[in-house]
Amino acid sequence: MLLVSSCRGKKELGVYIRLLDERPSLEKVVPLSRSLDQPRPVSQRFFTSDREGSQEVTIRRGRMEDVPGVWKLTAEAKWNIHQDMIETHFKISENGWTVAEKEGDIVGCHLSHDFSDGLKTAGHFIVSSKLRGHGVGAEMMIKYLEEFGDRNIYSSSISYMLDTYEKYCGAPLSKGGTGGKYYGVFKNISLPPDTEQKYHTIDFRHIDQADLINYDTTYHVVPRPEMLKIWLGQTTAKSLVLLEKGKIAGYGSIRPAMNGFYLGPLYAENTVGTMVLFKAMVDLIPRDSNIDFFLPHANEAGREILKANESTVGLYDTFHKFATKSYIPVPKWNNVFALLSNECGLC
Repeated sequence: MLLVSSCRGKKELGVYIRLLDERPSLEKVVPLSRSLDQPRPVSQRFFTSDREGSQEVTIRRGRMEDVPGVWKLTAEAKWNIHQDMIETHFKISENGWTVAEKEGDIVGCHLSHDFSDGLKTAGHFIVSSKLRGHGVGAEMMIKYLEEFGDRNIYSSSISYMLDTYEKYCGAPLSKGGTGGKYYGVFKNISLPPDTEQKYHTIDFRHIDQADLINYDTTYHVVPRPEMLKIWLGQTTAKSLVLLEKGKIAGYGSIRPAMNGFYLGPLYAENTVGTMVLFKAMVDLIPRDSNIDFFLPHANEAGREILKANESTVGLYDTFHKFATKSYIPVPKWNNVFALLSNECGLC
């Protein structure tokens, strides 16, 4: 989303890169016990007016043929997602990409998505490490805000960057819930003995898609038929629907990442249903595979699952949901275990 966790300072990005390079070992991943209660040091960031590095940089709309370049930039930033996900984001937000190009190379990118005439989400904001600090990112964001600044823009940010974004937007942000970016191996998922009789899961393609859209809309209010069709139907994705007494009680999707798998979304009506669906998703992938996902801290099942797996799962960063004008949380935020994407979705 707009100015999301991709907007890292060099120090924080270096730490993240080292963590990724050390995978699958989690010995040096930030432990869960440190994560939720202890504040991180606040770094003061300022947008530079130095434009030397941005000379001969063209800011333009992204096109499908830019996928390899955006993927290369994403890989450089050590984001743990697969090129298939980049392509899927392009399909979902066909006209929503902005790229910065220099000498034929993609050196910056930004993604936005329209939900309505007055509401946008934005993210996947990256600038090449070679050009950071030279105004390329500022040029991209200035153009974006000039075009869409009158709309209500939903986004996420690493929590300690919020003050910087408020200064950049020129007005206080409307803040929402918090969450964490987690990564690790989930070995312990305990279920009550009667869950197999109460719940079962099926492939999403075997469900009436209108029913699935209606269920998703209970979370978002705004229907997302095309987004879900593309996201859940991605070739490499595996997507399940949770049924309770024949009715939809949740759904989830998992797909290959650069290292391990990316989980999202995963929504369910209660804690037990969430655990049943999460275990079913884990059973779809090779044993002891690493899973990467964004978890809202309000989710009760998430807290229980993280506690049960704290020796093999770590937190990289906390994030804060916000809007540039008015943040209205999705109706069932507490039922969200994993975000569809931290880039182009309300959750």
